[in-house]
Amino acid sequence: MVLKLDLKDRRILRELDADSRQPSAEIARKVGLSKQVVGFRIKRLAGAGVFSSLYTVIDISKLGFTVHKAFLRFQNLDKRKESELVKYLKGSPNVVWMTSCDGRYDLAFGSWARNMAHLDQTLGEFTRKFGQYISERQIASIIQGEYFVRDYLVGGERPATRKSFFGAVPQAADVDETDWKILFELGKSSRIFDVELAGRVGIGAEAVSKRIRRLERAGVIRHYNIVPNESVYPYLHYKVLVGLRGLTEVRERALAEYCRSHPNIVYTVKALGPWEYEIDLEVETAEAFRDIMMDLKTRFNDILKDYSALQIYQVHKYDFCPSIQFGT
Repeated sequence: MVLKLDLKDRRILRELDADSRQPSAEIARKVGLSKQVVGFRIKRLAGAGVFSSLYTVIDISKLGFTVHKAFLRFQNLDKRKESELVKYLKGSPNVVWMTSCDGRYDLAFGSWARNMAHLDQTLGEFTRKFGQYISERQIASIIQGEYFVRDYLVGGERPATRKSFFGAVPQAADVDETDWKILFELGKSSRIFDVELAGRVGIGAEAVSKRIRRLERAGVIRHYNIVPNESVYPYLHYKVLVGLRGLTEVRERALAEYCRSHPNIVYTVKALGPWEYEIDLEVETAEAFRDIMMDLKTRFNDILKDYSALQIYQVHKYDFCPSIQFGT
């Protein structure tokens, strides 16, 4: 059931999307409400399932990994087997993202890999178990991803761009086993308090805070965002897979700037695969989506070759550190 959000809810959600780790007192100061009211509303929104998680954007290229997405079309797959497939991918230590969708593909997931052999192992294990149910599979590797604050929630101007890069050439940062444990816990929930986090990783709360700040300065931790629950969140989520032609640096910059400035575009990916770009949009209606796509096609008809639109109806997993890989 889709939940109706008032302006106060939307302002709080916007602040959580800008930094889901910031204290309730800071959110309260920004939105003009008391700390108690903000805390109550966040609990109510969480209880209603408006967001499925508050997560940490980790630049896993800093951990020595790249991300590769698999887009799948099913065949001869019943509900029971689909649930088994989803459960398998959710439990995989190498899957960082998974979603069900309508359109050309039925499901997509992203897996991290240190190298192509690692990717082949992950995909090979999945294929041996579920390959008979896959009629089509396309692989797209992430060159660069960029997140944008959900400013459409409050109708304001977009602030400074937030960027997260998942490079094709991994550049590992200096991260020890304790850092990995912190990232693993923050991957599950960005809003975990330092005291609780300290108990899980076995060091003091002050030491946890210092390590998190160091990981932020090193660019390992990029941001703290929200993952909306599409079954309750009152906006439709579309992922558009865009094929380009005759692309110049000037036109690529223009397309990137268009995406950065549009309030309904929340994420873009520059990819290496069957398409060159992924654009994620969140809108109130299908008509609003069609209007945006018409505008996009009109502005970029010289470089737009083709596109496929997927409607995301459930995000099963969003975890940039699904397992501890220190020393592997």
